[in-house]
Amino acid sequence: FFFLMIRRPPRSTQSRSSAASDVYKRQVHGEFEEMTDKRARKKVIIDRVYELLGKYRQIAIVDVLNVTSNQVQQARTLLRQHDSILVITKNTIIKKAIKLRMNPPTEDDEDYETKKAIWKPIPGLERLPELLEYKVGLIFTDKPIFELKPLIEQNRRPAPAKVGAFAQCDFFIPAGPTGMDPSQISFFHVLQVPTKIQKAQIEIVKDVQVCIKGAKVGASQAALLQKLDLKPFSYGMEMKFVFDSGNILTPEIFNLSPTEVLSKFRQGANYISALSLATGIPTQASLPHMVISAFKNLAGISLVTGYKFRQMDNLSSAPAQAAQPAGGAPAKAAAPKFEEPAKEEVEEDVEMGNIFGDDF
Repeated sequence: FFFLMIRRPPRSTQSRSSAASDVYKRQVHGEFEEMTDKRARKKVIIDRVYELLGKYRQIAIVDVLNVTSNQVQQARTLLRQHDSILVITKNTIIKKAIKLRMNPPTEDDEDYETKKAIWKPIPGLERLPELLEYKVGLIFTDKPIFELKPLIEQNRRPAPAKVGAFAQCDFFIPAGPTGMDPSQISFFHVLQVPTKIQKAQIEIVKDVQVCIKGAKVGASQAALLQKLDLKPFSYGMEMKFVFDSGNILTPEIFNLSPTEVLSKFRQGANYISALSLATGIPTQASLPHMVISAFKNLAGISLVTGYKFRQMDNLSSAPAQAAQPAGGAPAKAAAPKFEEPAKEEVEEDVEMGNIFGDDF
């Protein structure tokens, strides 16, 4: 009995151990439920992307770096009005959905019947994961990209320069008063900004470039812009690529308007026609010009030699038919032209003297 009393822990220790065990169990149970919820949400997203890949013909990849949740919500609302859907999630989840979509479903797959009903091959889909870099979103749409792009990129917000961020553009601080008291002029001297004291405030003498496009923003540059309350950058969704029926469109392509595309097509057709005419190789673009040129030659020979053929007879009768008035009514006789009688020239007597002398 004495031995059992020594080995048995106190009741208070037992209660504390039991309480800790219960807490641990609740934590494990909560983490398990949380993991289950995450898996369920992940599966829902994968199934949704799996379905959208076969429903829409175009997929626009947009950059959503530094985009606020409010901007994303506004974009979703706007896209729904144009029968388009915006999906923003982890790139790994989207890549997994694309990988599942590239291969036909098998009987061992979960939701086999559902996937079998909506699956169809998508050419070039294996090129899509290569475009999913950094923080991007996918817009599934059938709307023309040149109409959708302005709607997406118009929602931008000004933003201050952050240390380490890449400058979006070249930014200059304009010359003029800063509204800061002279006690802070040492700050400008450290940054080598030319200033002077004018009317009890610091004034910048000339324009100063603080940001270079593509370069990282330094601490001193960000501090100066913050002091002057300047926001040189703006952030919003920016379209990077477009996946269209297996083709990857870059900004140089989808930024063209229909008028520009038509103009470039006409220019290319003219080049092909000129090249075909110069080399004598008939093409669909040059063939009409060749036929017209050959007919002109035949028409010239017919007019010179008098040789007639059916197309030439139609061409000869065209002026006569055009001269007839509409309705087949006989043409009115042309009014007779009265020619004025020619004026008789009156000979003038010219005094030339007596050609026979003074005998007569």
